[in-house]
Formats: sequence, structure tokens, C-alpha cells
Amino acid sequence: MIFYIADNHFGDERVMRLAKRPFRSVNDMDDTMISLWNKKVGVADVVYVVGDFAIDSQVAIKTLEQLNGQKILIWGNHDVYLDEQAIQYFESTSTICTIKDGAYSVTLCHYPLLSYENSVYGGYHVFGHIHNNPQDIATKIISSLPRHLNCGADVIGFMPKTLQELICLKEQAMSF
Repeated sequence: MIFYIADNHFGDERVMRLAKRPFRSVNDMDDTMISLWNKKVGVADVVYVVGDFAIDSQVAIKTLEQLNGQKILIWGNHDVYLDEQAIQYFESTSTICTIKDGAYSVTLCHYPLLSYENSVYGGYHVFGHIHNNPQDIATKIISSLPRHLNCGADVIGFMPKTLQELICLKEQAMSF
């Protein structure tokens, strides 16, 4: 099975405060996200980490060693802090890519894009970066685009989701 998640920011107390995450501490946040990940993801599953995985290489390695599944990193702006030792825990890395998930074309990029490969042919765009920030102009624009799916941890319950789950979350949000 294929899963998606962005903006975990493991070990990052600053993001915990900025995104108003409901955890008592960074350790609580990290432990909860690891537990939720492993309850959902099996060892043979693939997880696309759509950017901003951890605060530094030490935290990334410690965390990656505990997480189920094959992990593929789509570079985010905070991933520049990861060194080669941490990067080797990922099956591969990319800045942007388009994959097949079942019958669907899915373009993955940390940043929300207005146009992407197969956007006019029913493809989906899965992204992160904007967290749950209502002040970000992208949040306002993307909210009305049905095939743009925010997989940021803050908006998907802090656990990886399948494409179908992301689609359902988007449909629920658009029905309000």
C-alpha cells in the first residue's frame, strides 16, 4: 500500500508551537507520531514523506530506525539539514515526481502547485508546506481545488494516509 505524509518536523519544538500541535512536549509529539505511523504502515508499505521530516540528522536517523515501511523523501525546505547518513535511510529522494497510485497519476512536491503533470487529465497533486495556516494564500486558493491534497501532518491527524483517505478528507472539507 502507498501512504503520504508531510511536515512531520520530528524533534522541532518551534513548529509544535507555531502549528499549535496538541502535544505536551516534543517527546510526546514524536512518540505519538511514531506510534500512529506504525499502527497504520506495515513493513512492506511505501510512505512518501512529502518534505520537512525532522529538525536534524540525529533526530531523523533515530526516528527512521523506528518507522515501518519503505520511505521515499520528497525534499522540503527544512530537509536541507539532513546529511548523507540520514538520507541513506530513504529508498530514494526527489524534489518533484509523478507516480501511479492505482489508476491515478499523483504529482508529489513539498510546495503546493497550481499546475502539475496530468492536472488536466484527472491527476492529483499531493503536497505539504502550508501546514494548517489559514493566513497562507495557498491555503485559500487550494481549498477550492478538488484534486489538490494537503498531506501535512497537522491536517491529516499526524499519521500517513492513503490517496483515497486524502481524497475523502478533501471532499469533507469542500462540503462545508
